[in-house]
Amino acid sequence: MRMDLMQELPRIMGNADPLRYSSLLPGIQTNSEYDAGVHIEGCDNGHNAVRIDGVTIYNPAHMLGFFSVFNASHFSEMSLSKHPVSATQPNRLGGVIDMLPSHRTGTEIGGELAVGPMSSQGTLRLPLGARTRLTLSAREAYLNLLYGPWLKTEDEIVKYSFGDYNLSLVSQPDSANTLSLEAYAGHDNVGIGEGLYQINTSMKWGNMMAAATWSHVSPHGWQMRHKLFTSGYQMRFGLEQTNMAVTLNASVLDFGLQSLFSIGGWTAGLDVTHHTLQPQHPTVSGALNVDNTPVPRQRALEGSLFACYQQQLSPRWQGEASLRATLFQQPGDIRYAALDPGLTLRYALLPSTTLSASLGLKHQYLHLTGISDMGLPVEFWFAAGGRNKPQYAFVGGLSAETFLADGRYRLVVEGYYRRLYHQTEYVGNAFDFLYGTYSLDGSLIHGHGTNYGASVMLEKRRGPLTGWVGYAYGRARRRFDAQGYDGTFPAAHERQHEFNAVATYRIKRWRLGSTLVMAGGTPFTKIEHFYLLSNHVMAAYGRHNGARLTPYVRLDLSACYDFKPLRRGGTHGINLSVYNVTMHRNTLFYRLKINSDKISYSPLTFAVRMLPSINYYVSF
Repeated sequence: MRMDLMQELPRIMGNADPLRYSSLLPGIQTNSEYDAGVHIEGCDNGHNAVRIDGVTIYNPAHMLGFFSVFNASHFSEMSLSKHPVSATQPNRLGGVIDMLPSHRTGTEIGGELAVGPMSSQGTLRLPLGARTRLTLSAREAYLNLLYGPWLKTEDEIVKYSFGDYNLSLVSQPDSANTLSLEAYAGHDNVGIGEGLYQINTSMKWGNMMAAATWSHVSPHGWQMRHKLFTSGYQMRFGLEQTNMAVTLNASVLDFGLQSLFSIGGWTAGLDVTHHTLQPQHPTVSGALNVDNTPVPRQRALEGSLFACYQQQLSPRWQGEASLRATLFQQPGDIRYAALDPGLTLRYALLPSTTLSASLGLKHQYLHLTGISDMGLPVEFWFAAGGRNKPQYAFVGGLSAETFLADGRYRLVVEGYYRRLYHQTEYVGNAFDFLYGTYSLDGSLIHGHGTNYGASVMLEKRRGPLTGWVGYAYGRARRRFDAQGYDGTFPAAHERQHEFNAVATYRIKRWRLGSTLVMAGGTPFTKIEHFYLLSNHVMAAYGRHNGARLTPYVRLDLSACYDFKPLRRGGTHGINLSVYNVTMHRNTLFYRLKINSDKISYSPLTFAVRMLPSINYYVSF
């Protein structure tokens, strides 16, 4: 998807966020408030690779999932593959989302700026000669400035800010060579005050990446690309009460090399990454005086060799066969190797209609888990080893695409199936390291899973009215070999039914837009009974993920008005938007609350029933 087309979509809260709009496509889990994850075709958040120019970005979302870490105006395209089986794709079981910067050079200065009550962002493109261009982008959020009173829920006060910064430098010394430097840094700062229990919580987390790339295109028909990169993520979580303090720290740091060579229908390459991972490391001080054993850092080397071949088999048939060989090693005797084949066939049924089928095997050597995935940075990564074996999945997909009415409409029908092995799920809670000795292995259960589903989407591509409507049916089933987890149950993010609609209508200087989300409720484990034992509240839970939240419904509206063009060229205007205009009370989760002599177990909804916003934008 081109980012200039993204700006034509409805701008909710002043932004047309790439990740948020990808979640409105069929087969990708619709995000709700407090859910910052990306779930593609039933996969867990950690199964998908989200990248900048081919470099993985870990936990790529800000709090509550309203914003991703991607400033859309900085990039030229977003590449999305729902069920990739090509050997050129990374070692992940799910889909791949890649934000691609522009490699064009030029002599004109350009940029964009948007200013609003929640955040402001800008992009500046500067020519450094005829063959070199520098692009700088920044975004800062200041929600508490105007929305502070709305971030208070009963006895909780939230203070929150975040920022994103991008740099792209592209140089083309000649027509055959391109040199580029890409860098990103982002931060989140959260403070939560809980008056009832006198608890103060602080959270700080952030991402960074940097990559240097050399691309060469030979006049003899071959080309190559080499990239040196680093990527990192760090999380610090702290909780303080009158006589107690708890900290949870976790981090990821990668260094690596990517090389790619292609000629004709052949593509081959090498990926090597050195991981340094700090899984969740809790420390407790104060009255509890719990001595948790330090969680050691993990160091691992992940290497892949791959090759794929594309061939036009006949005027209507096209095929691609690929093979990816992987090796994963930690210090000592922990070593895993695998071969992942992939096959894709495409058939041109008509000039405007294409059928395709894909089948492959995928391995993944990093696990993502944690206490919660509700938009808070308490999930962490750890390496395969010991009881935590490498994940792998058999992946299959079918799709049909046809263009109607001279290309004005596009109809897509898709189906998928995944069989997942060696899945992990975190079953611990905060009491594990508050009142006992914390153990990572003791907090995990292991099992298998199955994802399957189908979707249909109709897109209108041209005319005053553009957009799409889509429906998806999907199941994400899990089975774990642990006491109390008998049988098969749905994954916590599963939504069986989803309907999404996105529309933009142009009339003179106005762009009127809307997004509609209607989705089934996600599963959760419900408390069946609670009782008092020695003045302590004890809870008895029902079947794991045996209950569901109420269906999720949200309608957002936006309107952009373009003022008269600027004298020296460029456009500017004003954006008005309303998030959840119908003020539908969507249930986020259930919680057990104790207040004096009153005990309640009830659903919690988002603090703000409706979020209006106004933004000024300019492009030159």
